[in-house]
Amino acid sequence: MTLVQTKEQAVSPPVKAPVDAPRQVAERYGDPDWLLQLRQEAWERYSDLALPDRTAHLWRYTDPAQFVLRTEAIVPQERRGGQAVQESHGHFKHEHHAAEIICQNGALVLRQIDPALESQGVLLTDLHTAAREHPDRVKEHLGQIVGSAHGKFEALNLALWQGGVFLYVPRGVVIDRPVHVVVTGDEGSPLLAPRLLVVLDEGAQATLVDEYASPRPAGFDANGIVELALRPAANLRYVTLQRWGEQVTAFFTQRAVVKRDAQMLAVWAGLGGSVVKADLGSALAGRGANAKLLGMSFAQHRQHFDQHTVHDHRVGDTYSDLDFKIVLKDKARSAYTGLIRIAQQSQNCEAYQENRNLLLSDQCRVETIPELEILNDEVRCSHGATVGPVDEEMLYYLASRGIPRADAIRMVISGFVEPTFLEVPEDLRDRLRSYVMERVKKI
Repeated sequence: MTLVQTKEQAVSPPVKAPVDAPRQVAERYGDPDWLLQLRQEAWERYSDLALPDRTAHLWRYTDPAQFVLRTEAIVPQERRGGQAVQESHGHFKHEHHAAEIICQNGALVLRQIDPALESQGVLLTDLHTAAREHPDRVKEHLGQIVGSAHGKFEALNLALWQGGVFLYVPRGVVIDRPVHVVVTGDEGSPLLAPRLLVVLDEGAQATLVDEYASPRPAGFDANGIVELALRPAANLRYVTLQRWGEQVTAFFTQRAVVKRDAQMLAVWAGLGGSVVKADLGSALAGRGANAKLLGMSFAQHRQHFDQHTVHDHRVGDTYSDLDFKIVLKDKARSAYTGLIRIAQQSQNCEAYQENRNLLLSDQCRVETIPELEILNDEVRCSHGATVGPVDEEMLYYLASRGIPRADAIRMVISGFVEPTFLEVPEDLRDRLRSYVMERVKKI
């Protein structure tokens, strides 16, 4: 369903970064030779690739020039204990988490993990340290799930990522409390390029809360990549809480590879940023694999969100489900494209996709395009999308019960997003709900 196409936005011109940019990053962090080579190959790919064509399917609503490198300052200034860290860290109590790690401006500023988990072989560390000390575990997956062939901006991250995080959960180990990852930035980081790699071995289980934050006035570019590898019978709940300041331009790609009988629940909560393009998805690569994605975005003022999802059924007997809700107010813009892809040999798959959009202003605009690419007949699939304002009949009913109109609208919005909140880990649920309702209170 297409309503109104968004306008072009002013974009500062790209710069020609130093030829040895990957080496600058590698030398600062002490990366091993194999990682430097991977960076250099990705840098060549980024330099050689042209910008995506604006007529291309996934770039019709957002100018790709907004995500090119626009600074020569490849290595950010290091600042510890700044406002962004305090804002994020102050909301959580340590006893609620099995482990926690915070990176600010590409530097590790806090790491703590339950000693009992370390004794079982759980690894939670910055990705630079993991590449040096555990190369066999990192090399198998880094850049293999989301590599330089994925696209120009994915290649940029692979070449220049800094301050990444690595989580490895050994075979059969169950982490019964959430692992919390926080990535923050400020003006000291003109380009923030985090990378998260998660590997769950056979039968392992974990819940991971992956949070991105910055002080509201801060303006910079962010390019983040998440790679999730679930081996057979693994179970991962992965929650992304994106609350960049509203001057941040952000590009984000998240992919999971879900093997035989593995279970994946991903939750996306998009709240911040000026211009945000997010590409989220899973590849179901083993029989019995199950992937569920719940998305919730709330855009206000002149925020521009462009979100794409994909569930790729590579083998048969796999299941996926997607429910993506978007709330817009003021002059915000949203574009959503969702794809279910089922390969020719992937019989007996089930896949469902739904995108609902709630408009709180007659000046906000939305595009929604649910898609199916099904190459065999032995499947069960459905998709759908809705766009509309708050139902006046609902408001009339609530008004008849003596509820003021503004309060009634808040109640409708709360009911619209509450099913997503219920899937979020309990210690994050109230916090996420408060972020959304904070915006709703201003209606």
